[in-house]
Amino acid sequence: MTERIYEPMTKAEVVAAQRAWAKYVTERDVDNLLDLYDFGGSEEPLLFKPTLADVIRLDRAGARSYFVGGDPDYPHDDGFLHRGWKSVEFQSAAGPVLKAGGLGYKDMGHYTFVDSGGNATRADYTFAYHKLNGRVLISLHHSSLTWLPPVESTNNDAA
Repeated sequence: MTERIYEPMTKAEVVAAQRAWAKYVTERDVDNLLDLYDFGGSEEPLLFKPTLADVIRLDRAGARSYFVGGDPDYPHDDGFLHRGWKSVEFQSAAGPVLKAGGLGYKDMGHYTFVDSGGNATRADYTFAYHKLNGRVLISLHHSSLTWLPPVESTNNDAA
């Protein structure tokens, strides 16, 4: 395996990568979207647990299936990009935050996806980034639907 030499990057580069990610989601551009991820290899695989899936993906084929569906190895994938997202907004909790050692960033927060009907879906995300060969890449992506506390009943029928 070729030695991977990580490069310093800036917070602005990470924010630009997030904007590119949102752009490619709304444009349904799966190839450019996948190019934002570092699929590494067996020693350093991508760790990708997408929002609307229960299977963690470690390679490009698994990530592609999540975004566009059609892979018999992932029969429950119906294509996240087919939902017709018109906008994606990242709301970082505190970052992106420089990782120990200074050669990567991590970020956690909420992002909101809005479809063509104006319906919003909010999810929680955790991303880790590093830079290789002049490109900021996602090395970890975990996403899940935002937990909402139960609505308390104002019913006073109990006596």
